[in-house]
Amino acid sequence: MSIDRYAKIIEWALATYPDCNIFESLSPNQITSKNWMLNELSSVYYGDAERVAGGHNVEIVGSWYGYPMIENLLRNFEIRKIECWDIDKEARMIAKQYLEIFKNDITKIYSKEYFGHKRNGSEATLLINTSSEHMAESFYMMDNLHNKNKFYVKDPLIVIQSNDMVHIPEHINCVGSVDELIEKHRITEVLYAGEQTIVEWDELEVNSTDYTRYMVIGRL
Repeated sequence: MSIDRYAKIIEWALATYPDCNIFESLSPNQITSKNWMLNELSSVYYGDAERVAGGHNVEIVGSWYGYPMIENLLRNFEIRKIECWDIDKEARMIAKQYLEIFKNDITKIYSKEYFGHKRNGSEATLLINTSSEHMAESFYMMDNLHNKNKFYVKDPLIVIQSNDMVHIPEHINCVGSVDELIEKHRITEVLYAGEQTIVEWDELEVNSTDYTRYMVIGRL
């Protein structure tokens, strides 16, 4: 991790948006869940590398600030381009500042709502949604939402995470098991499925919580 660049973005974000959640985006919960995703995706990706020769076209839904996930994707995988979608304007502005500080010219930040924005289709080879608990929609809906026989023409790998933290009002689509996650998002080819105990700061220590994060990697 480029500590000096993160220090710079934290300074900028707090000066520009004093109430932003920049520290939460770098919390043990966020870091461990993204590292888990990257570790499991690596195994699947290298078995899939020939099919996506030239690099992945990545779409990230609910991308928030994007980093450090984007940095780690670019360090560990061959990436052609990354498209990030988030409805939160403040999150997008901070994400754009990240791109400037990291001199990232292959990532774009979109302000339009991912599922509702009308498009002709997508050539994504990797779809990521690590915050599906916030969304009623899912990738499998895109054919019907956009009146397409096949919206995703590249048969993309799909990574979805959710959790069982139903006490948070913004969490409108939690799950209680990885099987429920698979069923809810209609993943028919499961390449990885698992769960991880959510950890957080407890004063000066990182400890386990009573909550669980679930993840599936596969295809529709």
